[in-house]
Amino acid sequence: NNVNNTNNVNNTNNVNNTNNVNNTTPEVCDNDTDDDGDGDIDCEDSDCLTSAQCGRWLYTQDNKIHTPSGAVWAGRGANLHDTRSCNRCAWNEPVVAEVIRRADALIDDWGADYIRLLLEAYPDSGGRVHWENAISDSDYLADMVEVVEHIGTKPGAYVLIALWQDPSFDDLGWPTEETVTLWRLLAQTFMEYDHVMFGLVNEPQANYDGSLDADCHAAMTAAVTAIREEEDLAGSPRHIITVQGTRGWARTLDYYVTNPITAYEGENIAYETHVYNPEEDFYSQFELPSETLPVVIGEFGPAEGYMTTDDCQALITAAATLQIPWLAWTFHQRCAPNLLETGDNECDGMPLIPTAWGQIIKDALLQK
Repeated sequence: NNVNNTNNVNNTNNVNNTNNVNNTTPEVCDNDTDDDGDGDIDCEDSDCLTSAQCGRWLYTQDNKIHTPSGAVWAGRGANLHDTRSCNRCAWNEPVVAEVIRRADALIDDWGADYIRLLLEAYPDSGGRVHWENAISDSDYLADMVEVVEHIGTKPGAYVLIALWQDPSFDDLGWPTEETVTLWRLLAQTFMEYDHVMFGLVNEPQANYDGSLDADCHAAMTAAVTAIREEEDLAGSPRHIITVQGTRGWARTLDYYVTNPITAYEGENIAYETHVYNPEEDFYSQFELPSETLPVVIGEFGPAEGYMTTDDCQALITAAATLQIPWLAWTFHQRCAPNLLETGDNECDGMPLIPTAWGQIIKDALLQK
């Protein structure tokens, strides 16, 4: 163990020291080389655990989302409510185990690999037991971390953390400065998770003539920029961020086709549409945009006078052909169109029995 021994811990290539502070050569995580001399290569090296090349980090390229291996990723699943549960369970103490139980059922029993986790908050209690967003309610945020971490234990599963209902939105459902502040907190909280995506808002409303498209785009850009700034501060890879359609309750992606998000070079931005329309509208709503943009169908389901179950099945087929991720609405019993039948103990232990609509989705998810 003489200090002159070539295996001395001061040797910058010492394979026995996995955290050798004297080694100034960083590990490159995708070149099949032991750059830092610690004996581990690429993703086997602990220095690469948070790199974009390792773990589950997705990325966008051209008009698709890709896995780290380069394969096109087109996740399929459903919307899942938080402990407030579409305002059904905000009147009782939160039961995070119920959200986790439903996530288990959706992934393990139904075959989903994609969940849109809906964060729900209100401007005042109105008699509710819990209602505030993550800025004001740290216990709520901790509950959502528990849910997200649990989903992360499922191989190949991803979660889109979505602000669904929040008092920070403006009257048109756009993000405001308060929403941007909330996204900074959420980005900081969920930074390390490689299975997480961020969904900025729920549904920008009205604006049917598109006259406010540029303003909506600017509001989305402000939220994107805030998340990217937090990622840069943390040295994190870029998470996928979904920006929602600018018109008609998130239906319309037209403006983004000619004006994509350019903040941070538009890296890892996907474009989310909500489809409650007949099949003849699919071309304009997601087929044409998907020719140039990475598109996510964040909601769809049968809606009387708008979309039938036949239309929904046609959407599933079209999305498979185009390799577009989709999320059905909704893994719930009282937030129509419902995937679950209503039963006893709705906030803690209700039997998770599919409706007719739910059976369509379950059958589709189980077809690998």
